[in-house]
Amino acid sequence: MTYRTKCTLWIGLICVLFFLSIWRYGGLDITDALVLFGLCFACELIDSGLGMGYGTILTPALLMLGYQPQDIVPTILFSELLSGFSASFFHNEIKNVELGVHGKDFNPAVILAAGSVVGVTAGVFLSVNIPKDVLRIAIGCIILMSGLFVVLVSRRVIEYKKWKMIVLSGIASFNKAVSGGGYGPLVTSGQILSGVQGKAAVGITSFAEAFTCLLAVILFLSQGGFINLQIFIPMCAGALLSVPCSVFAINKANEDHFKIIVGVVTMCLGALTIYKALS
Repeated sequence: MTYRTKCTLWIGLICVLFFLSIWRYGGLDITDALVLFGLCFACELIDSGLGMGYGTILTPALLMLGYQPQDIVPTILFSELLSGFSASFFHNEIKNVELGVHGKDFNPAVILAAGSVVGVTAGVFLSVNIPKDVLRIAIGCIILMSGLFVVLVSRRVIEYKKWKMIVLSGIASFNKAVSGGGYGPLVTSGQILSGVQGKAAVGITSFAEAFTCLLAVILFLSQGGFINLQIFIPMCAGALLSVPCSVFAINKANEDHFKIIVGVVTMCLGALTIYKALS
């Protein structure tokens, strides 16, 4: 079965599931659903293609649209759990990465996933035990610094070490659990700066981030968190539909230009999030 055929079947399946979900649960405001659908499609298009940008851009955007952190973060994590594993599959199918058990990229992906355990646990505990306004400011600061990191270190070369990847994953997964974003900019850039080939770094990040989201969702639900279906259904549909398109587009896109754009936009959104929390 060709990549194009698999993409066509995937898009058809997601559309059917999306309309069945709307019919089953109802109560969705069509305008809000379309805005969420389009926003998540665009953010996942960037994320699956560059290994960064979904939660980092989506979280402050949803905060500025009036959604609450308690609704946003677990829902983003759950949707990115699904889109991350989906992106890993398509990246592997098109040979951007080798994630089979005996593939050359499997061990780096497992190392990053393992480094997520402590960071996710600390991040979930913090996010459910601090005041809402403090959480908003923390989210803004994390996102702002993540964007700054992408812009400032995009040209540097750092020696690849397993322990560095574990530490990097721990910090990134803490960001992810607290804010719903900030994982990809750190992990993808960290790998590329350490000599990992760009396309492989994106595929590895998608796999490791999906595992991080899985652990975070389990911890959130165990702490009394919940998934808001009014947000989740259009969010998940938009993200999953964009995955095969963005995975294919990575072969055509200029990664350096897109990374700078994501970094600058992320910094702006982080600053606006902080401003809104303080005003």
